[in-house]
Amino acid sequence: MIFLSLKTYQEATGQAVINLLSSVKKVSRETGIPIIPIAQATDIYRIKKELDIEVWAQHIDPIDPGKNTGWISPYSVKQAGATGVLINHSEHKLKEEVIVATIKKARQYNLKIILIGQTVEMIKKFDSFDIDFLSFEKEDLIASPVSMIDQQEEAIKDLVKIVKHPLIIGAGINDGEDTKKSKAAGAIGVLMATYFVTAPNPEQKLRELTEGFIK
Repeated sequence: MIFLSLKTYQEATGQAVINLLSSVKKVSRETGIPIIPIAQATDIYRIKKELDIEVWAQHIDPIDPGKNTGWISPYSVKQAGATGVLINHSEHKLKEEVIVATIKKARQYNLKIILIGQTVEMIKKFDSFDIDFLSFEKEDLIASPVSMIDQQEEAIKDLVKIVKHPLIIGAGINDGEDTKKSKAAGAIGVLMATYFVTAPNPEQKLRELTEGFIK
């Protein structure tokens, strides 16, 4: 499976995100590979309504509806059409107690969860949490020319043997070779952003990435 973390790029905002994701449903149906965009809160409703694809939120705060100006409530993203949420990205790190509270609140609103850990130790600890997917993503490799699977292949293989949650690999994921290596190492998917969002031909990039899971 492929998670598309869209960050806050202009190419992934407003009407542009519809153009960017226009081929997701087609490529996913043709290849059988789940492709899930993780969008800005302001774009979730638009994506769901116009493209009718599964979409997750990039972040939520552990709050209920009410007096919480400026925060993102799980209720709001759920009502917008999100079915899941990403928690603890390197660009939006949370303290452990906030992670725990956010997970609890996400579950209260029936949101699926992908939780990111930046180290082997964090992945091992997070494996005991009530989540759906674990993502291993070193901060210094995000958007780098060196992919996580190339630098951390042995660590990933070791983690797959001991964690109970499905493992997703992020950081520096670029092409079908990266997805192929990730699958071979035991991961069930990848989390990527920059190389998809900035691709000259997004559909071609998606097809290239899915090939690694099929071959």
